[in-house]
Amino acid sequence: MVERAEYMLGLAIFVHSVKMVLRNLKQALQISVVPALIGGFLAIGLFFLFDAPHKQFEGATATTPDPTAVMTLLGFLFCIVIVVFVVMLWIVVSWHRFVLLEEYPSGLVPPFRFDRVLAYFGRLLMLFLLAFILMIPAALIMSMLAQSSAVLGAIFWVGLIVCLTIGFYRASPILPGAAIGKPIKLSEAWQATSGASGAIALLVVLSILFQILLQLLASLLLFIPIIGILIVLFASMLIVPLINVSILTTIYGVFIEKRELT
Repeated sequence: MVERAEYMLGLAIFVHSVKMVLRNLKQALQISVVPALIGGFLAIGLFFLFDAPHKQFEGATATTPDPTAVMTLLGFLFCIVIVVFVVMLWIVVSWHRFVLLEEYPSGLVPPFRFDRVLAYFGRLLMLFLLAFILMIPAALIMSMLAQSSAVLGAIFWVGLIVCLTIGFYRASPILPGAAIGKPIKLSEAWQATSGASGAIALLVVLSILFQILLQLLASLLLFIPIIGILIVLFASMLIVPLINVSILTTIYGVFIEKRELT
């Protein structure tokens, strides 16, 4: 009975996260559209500033790559990554604050809270580095297994990805905590989510199945001229990312703030 209740919690978290976005579409648009447009305009500006395509093609016609063209292209790509990442964190932090603090967006542009974005980035980077460190010995083990059996190597790799994903979700409360200015330690997040690995595993499976379902629906909608393409773009660029963020928000609300799911 306990195990069943645990798995049902995973389903409840997923359903709640989807409903959270669908019933707050107005706020989702207010939070995400203008930052995305600002990021798009900045990307266009960088495109012309670096004259990236022209330099890239010019370098490609030479016998050896033009170092100036290569550096220009790398500089352009680096700036684009920075813009995309900052805009993404701007939207994510704003969404966390809207859900957890009821900080409703006012006006066209949501507040850009540099300190919260920086704190969020720091914790995200910490989780990435921890995963990278764990991947080093795991990659060596997988390599040894793959030498004896490719199947064993593949099974080990899949198991590793699943474990890392579950571990990320268990540690994820540190992210919304940073967004709302109530930081918690990694050990505190891990302790708060102890015993929830089954629920989180189901949550991961549901998320993957949901993504697959959306891909299938998108492939069908693309056959509808204009409207179908717009629906696919709207879902892939707004709905799906915010649902993924809402899962982290819900995990924080359930395990840290002890909120009831409605």
